Amino acid sequence: MTAREIAEEIRKSLKKHGITSRQVSVRAKTYTFDEAIEVRIKDLTVSKKLVEAIAKEYEYVRWDDYTNEILAGGNTYVSVDYDYKALREKAKEFIGIAEEILKEKEKYKDNLMRLAEKDDLVVLYQPYHNGTYPHVKLCKRNKYSCILDNVESYYAVDEYTLSEALVILAYQYGFDFNKVMTK
Repeated sequence: MTAREIAEEIRKSLKKHGITSRQVSVRAKTYTFDEAIEVRIKDLTVSKKLVEAIAKEYEYVRWDDYTNEILAGGNTYVSVDYDYKALREKAKEFIGIAEEILKEKEKYKDNLMRLAEKDDLVVLYQPYHNGTYPHVKLCKRNKYSCILDNVESYYAVDEYTLSEALVILAYQYGFDFNKVMTK
């Protein structure tokens, strides 16, 4: 199958799940030896995990058995991500909340700041600490220990990157950051 045919198949599969081309764009690119499919989520309410599950079925990458390197030629790479323009537009709504969190970060230099909780999920903010860049973590409570399992992590060094992380977590997981838990 060519990259265009694969892109068309992905579109059909997305449509079967009720996802339209207005919500998700699928583009095919052909390079010298390989092909790439770019899937961009324009509607942030669409589940990224569902889109990835559908699109990644069409990915094909050949690996060398001995060196574990990717072999050139005949590969079809599939990438799924948020449309940057849509993400930036929605992130503007969260700039105020991000600025509020960053004002509080000095109190939490050595600790994680708990931003929100929902069911067994917890959103934590880690300010710059011990050479680690600031980031937002989505963690899941572990039933068998007191340790939180990391589900996703987002770079969050300023109000823009922090607001992008908050947007993704709000739309994908339903967190309400309007009442941020800073204590």
